[in-house]
Amino acid sequence: MARATWLTYFDDLPDPRVARTRRHKLGDILLIVLVGAICECRGWDDMHDLVAEGSDELRLLFELPHGVPSADTLRRVLGALDPSAFRAGFVAWSAALCRSTEGKLVAIDGKTVRGAFAGPDGGGALHLINAWVSENSMVLGQYATDVKSNEITAIPELIRLLDLRGAVVSIDAMGCQRGIARTLRERGAHYLFGLKGNQPTLHQEVLESFDDATLARLESSPTTYHAEADKGHGRSEYRRVWVQHDVSWLSRSEQWTDLASLVLVESERTVRGVTSRERRAYISSLVAPAERMFALVRGHWHVENKLHWVLDVTFGEDRARISKRNGAENLSALRKMALNMLTNAPSPRKPRSIAQKRKLASWRVDYLRTVLSCPIEASVARDSAS
Repeated sequence: MARATWLTYFDDLPDPRVARTRRHKLGDILLIVLVGAICECRGWDDMHDLVAEGSDELRLLFELPHGVPSADTLRRVLGALDPSAFRAGFVAWSAALCRSTEGKLVAIDGKTVRGAFAGPDGGGALHLINAWVSENSMVLGQYATDVKSNEITAIPELIRLLDLRGAVVSIDAMGCQRGIARTLRERGAHYLFGLKGNQPTLHQEVLESFDDATLARLESSPTTYHAEADKGHGRSEYRRVWVQHDVSWLSRSEQWTDLASLVLVESERTVRGVTSRERRAYISSLVAPAERMFALVRGHWHVENKLHWVLDVTFGEDRARISKRNGAENLSALRKMALNMLTNAPSPRKPRSIAQKRKLASWRVDYLRTVLSCPIEASVARDSAS
């Protein structure tokens, strides 16, 4: 049953309501909101109506000793819950679902929830740092900040919440910081950082180290060079990656904990006869063949189209107008729980997208039960297209 598979991870979640005014069970409220996130509900009224106007079979999922909580009750309770305690339950459940990050890529990236704002002027939009496990296509955890510029301080806090032993953690240039590298290695994880202007000296040094002679030398071995071509949708792309493992010459290399590899990725894209070329540089504590490094670099960007895009387009996250910060953060965590469940739920008869699974769960209570019973031993997602 649903309660045995996920609600037990919230047993210690403090109930913010005065004891004598608690007409509805906290578990029912959380389950209604989660079911609403799964079944395409766009707001609190939809969540209330889904249960109040739904079938008797649907209401059997809940206890409801005093009927269905109103939309205002759902909104007030979600907004009053301690986001730190809620985050802890979400992270514990996700860790059990993922089982282990050993050998997996965990992409950390930020996303602004544009519908959540601190005041009537829309200022102070909620910005969330998300940890995405590429191999499982699932969210491992989240951490809230006020603005994108605070990612540097929020990322270490998220890292400390997660069990990342044996993982490779990829972060874009914003998170390329010596302190974050040190924290990751202390947590038993490898790092893969993008380089840009926020580390201008290091960025320039790494780019210049891949001169023509070095590239030719690296191309003589499959462990230090990899190339692949791709065609489709009216474009062709040719990608190459070179990896250096000698970093001793790099200025202040000792300041980057366990720095072991420098990576250069070149993408040459041709669209309608016009060719463009881009080079991107990375640093990493991992020693691995060039093909593996390239797979990790490409895997990082799955967080954009398999998480952020799905949250915006399929779940309508940016259209959800919520003025209470805690409510926006807690609701975002429940959306990601819904996404994790839908990703790992089997598809009846044929592979289905996340959007199709949501429709099916809203039509069929038996399939909704399947989604809610997501096992705490999920294997690699089989059909997580969005």
